Amino acid sequence: MRKLAIINCRGVLNTPSFLAEMGIRSTLLQPSILTPPTFKPIPFSNAKSLLGNEYPFAIYDMRAENGVNFNLDAFAIVAGTIQEDGTLYLLCPDWKNVEHLTDFDSLRWNDGKAIATPNFYRYFKALVGKYGFEICLECRGVCHTPQMEMGVRRTPLQFNAEQQFIFENLPSDPASIHLITAPRGRGKSTLAGKLAETISQANPVVITARSHSALPNFWKQVEGENVRFFAPDRLIQAMENGEKFAKTWLFIDEAASLPLPMLQQCCEHFDKVVLTTTTQNYEGTGRGFELKLPKMLNKPFKHWTLSEPLRWGENDPLENFVNELLLLQPQMGVCNTPLQVQFYHLLASAHYKTTPTDLRRLFDGKQQILHQEYQNEQLIGGMWAVNEGNLDENLTQAIWQGKRRPQGSLVAQYLCFQGNLPQACKLRSVRISRIAVLPEKQNQGIGKRLISDFILQISTQNPPLDFISVSFGFTAPLYQFWADCGFELVQITPNKEASSGYRSAMMIYPISAQGKAFCEHAKHAFARDFALQPFFAEICEDLPNFRQFQPLAESKLNEKDWQNLTAFAEGKRALSAVYVSLKRLNLPEITLQANADKAEIAKYRQIVREHIKP
Repeated sequence: MRKLAIINCRGVLNTPSFLAEMGIRSTLLQPSILTPPTFKPIPFSNAKSLLGNEYPFAIYDMRAENGVNFNLDAFAIVAGTIQEDGTLYLLCPDWKNVEHLTDFDSLRWNDGKAIATPNFYRYFKALVGKYGFEICLECRGVCHTPQMEMGVRRTPLQFNAEQQFIFENLPSDPASIHLITAPRGRGKSTLAGKLAETISQANPVVITARSHSALPNFWKQVEGENVRFFAPDRLIQAMENGEKFAKTWLFIDEAASLPLPMLQQCCEHFDKVVLTTTTQNYEGTGRGFELKLPKMLNKPFKHWTLSEPLRWGENDPLENFVNELLLLQPQMGVCNTPLQVQFYHLLASAHYKTTPTDLRRLFDGKQQILHQEYQNEQLIGGMWAVNEGNLDENLTQAIWQGKRRPQGSLVAQYLCFQGNLPQACKLRSVRISRIAVLPEKQNQGIGKRLISDFILQISTQNPPLDFISVSFGFTAPLYQFWADCGFELVQITPNKEASSGYRSAMMIYPISAQGKAFCEHAKHAFARDFALQPFFAEICEDLPNFRQFQPLAESKLNEKDWQNLTAFAEGKRALSAVYVSLKRLNLPEITLQANADKAEIAKYRQIVREHIKP
C-alpha cells in the first residue's frame, strides 16, 4: 500500500535524521518536487516530465516564502509515480494553520492576486483525516521508508488478462478507430507500444504525441524504420501536403491533450488509428473527451478500457485519496462546499479540458459567479461567470498601447487592444467562462434557459452592469447558439487556440444604455474590418453558411485608423492590432482626407513596406 506523509517543516530542510534517511544533503526553500536518485528539484511547471516514471518515494515541497504554493496538477502527477509500498512526502511549513496562509498558486487562477485558500485546505485536511495518513508536526526524521532500490521499474512487463485481451483482439478488430482509456498506472502506454511493435512487422506505424519528450520510455525503445514519430504540427503539415500513409497505423499517445479538430483530421486521413489517454484530468483531460470524440467520427469506432492497477495494488490508499481530492469519483460527505463539488463534476462531464486548476478556482477564486439549474434536487446545468472591466483610464490606455497585460478581464482586454475599443475596459461587464449541461440532458433547451435566467438576474445587480461577454471556439453551431441567445459577434481572433484548434469568437449581450451604444459601435467596427483580416477567406471556407452580415470592408481611413497608425509609428501599438489600418492604408483606392496629405500617406505606406507584405 502506498501512502502520503505530511511533514511540518519550516525554513531550509536540514534535519540530519530526515536527510540521512532520504540520502540528500539539503533542499532549497522553493516549491518543487524531488525524486530519486538525483534529487534535483523539479519545478511544478515541469511536473509532466515525470509522467511514465516510477519512484519508491518523492518529496513534494509546498513551502514558499511567506506562505505556501500547492499546485494540484503537479501533486497528482507525482503521486502517480510512487511505486507499491512507497511514500509521497509533503513538506508544509505550518500544517495546523495552512488554510490561513497565502497560497501563491492562486496567482495562476485568481487574476494575479495571491490569497489564502481556506475552502480547499479544509477539504484537503478532511481527506487526509479520512485516510489516516501520518502527520509529523515536528521535523524530527520521517516515517519508515521502504528499502527499495532506486530507479528499479516495479510495473510488471508481463501482460495481465485485460492487456492480453486487447493485445490479441485489437489488431484484427474491424473498427477503424480504437480508443484505449485507463486511469494512471494501468499500463496503457506499454500495451500500445507492444501493439505498435507487433503491428510494425506487417504495416508501417506512425506515433504522435504533444511532444517527443512526453512519450513514455517504452515508445522510444520501439522507434525505428517502421515506427516513426511525427510531432502533431509536422503530421498535419505532411497530411495537408498530400503525403501518403497507405496501410499505416497511427498511434496517438495521451490523445486528449491534443485539440479535437486535429484528432478528427488524423482519424479521417489514416485507415487505422489507436488513441490512448488517461481518464484522470490532471493531464488536461476529462471524461467528456470520451463523449465528444466518437460523435465527430464517420468511421467504425471501438472503446477499450483497462482497470487493474499495475504499479500498486487494488484499493490503494494514495490512489483513492487522489481520486477523491480531484473529484474523479463522487464523494460528497467530506466537503463543506457541495455546490462547488457538484459544479466541478458537471464541468468534467461536459468539457474534456476541465483541470484541477478549475477546481482550485471554484473552491476559493474571487470575482466569480455561479448560476445553476436543478431538476429533482440534481444539478443538471450550470454557468460559471467572472466580473470584468471597470478599469481606470491610465490602465486602459496602457492596455491599448500594449504596455500592460494584467491578469483577468480577458474579453475586455482583447476588445480594447486587438479590437481598438478602449471603452470595453472601462465599462462593467461579466464574462461567461463556462456553461455546462449534463450530457443526457443536452439538446433540451436547458442551456438557453440558463442564459436567459442569468441575464434577468444579472440585469438588476448594483452597481449596474453594462454588458455580458462570452468567448468560445468559433464553429457554426456554437455561433448560432449564442446568436439565438441574443449575443452579438464583435471579434474573431486571428490565431487558433492550441487547446481547441479553433479561432476564438467574442460575442456580447448589452444591458445598460452605455452597453447598448458600445455594442453597436463594436459591431460596426468589426463588420468594417472583417473582410480585410488575413483569415477572412479561411473563415468563409470553414464556415460556408456563415451569414452574420455583409462585411463593409471600407477603404476610407477614419479617425480610429489614424490613431492606430500614429500609435504604431510611435511604437505604442503592435502590428497585429493595427494590421487592418495598415492594409487599408496600402489599398490603391485609398481616399484622401482633409487631415491626411500625400506626404503623410507616403510615410505610413513606408511603414507598411517595412512591416507587412502587400
